[in-house]
Amino acid sequence: MTKLSEFISTERERFDDEDNNRFAIGFSQISRYQLFLSLILERYEEVSQRFIENQKATQALLLPGTHKMTAEHMALHEAGVRLMAMLHLEIETFYLFAKIYLDKISRALEFYFGQGRGNSLDSHDQLVKNFVAYADEKGLSIPANFMDFAVMLKRDVSDFRDYQISHEKNPRRLNATMFDNEGNVWMAGTSLYPKEKDQQVESKVLKQMMQDLDLYIDSVISLLRANINKTRLKRKPEQKS
Repeated sequence: MTKLSEFISTERERFDDEDNNRFAIGFSQISRYQLFLSLILERYEEVSQRFIENQKATQALLLPGTHKMTAEHMALHEAGVRLMAMLHLEIETFYLFAKIYLDKISRALEFYFGQGRGNSLDSHDQLVKNFVAYADEKGLSIPANFMDFAVMLKRDVSDFRDYQISHEKNPRRLNATMFDNEGNVWMAGTSLYPKEKDQQVESKVLKQMMQDLDLYIDSVISLLRANINKTRLKRKPEQKS
């Protein structure tokens, strides 16, 4: 059981009747996308290993000078093209679902504490923009690292997803695949016939990205626990001994 699932399971018992289920269903939407991300990560790591093995096998066939491509070399090349496409699919899918995951967290916080006056938490981008004012309005105590994680993930997830995947418009865009000796694989966006303003933009290694997301959800749980009496949900009556 993840920390989030454990938190939902125990925290829901604080609420009365319908709000018990409303809390569980609302926050389980976050758990659902957390599971999606872990499944994408598993597929990505398996394809990463196959891609690196393919690249090493291809490089081992390279000989000095000019030579005709052998059938073995051609088969490895064709397999490598397909593996690269599979890798890019998993990387871009992870970013798309990570953005949804972050947005689900923002909406769950707004559901838990109630809507603010002009300080919407309808997306992660809006959370980064509005949460300090929202917390002040609601009288919330913010964990020391909460906003640091939120801002970092806006840059690393939301902005990358927006500008390098969903709304990328450069007709000269090329997507390369990078890897290191530790088995990490990532995607690099470059430009054909680069101009002075063109810059190479690289995705993060997904394992590191998942660790960052896990640290953020830990901070979210700390935020909720630090403000348990500020929820808009109806609590159970206190039991008298």
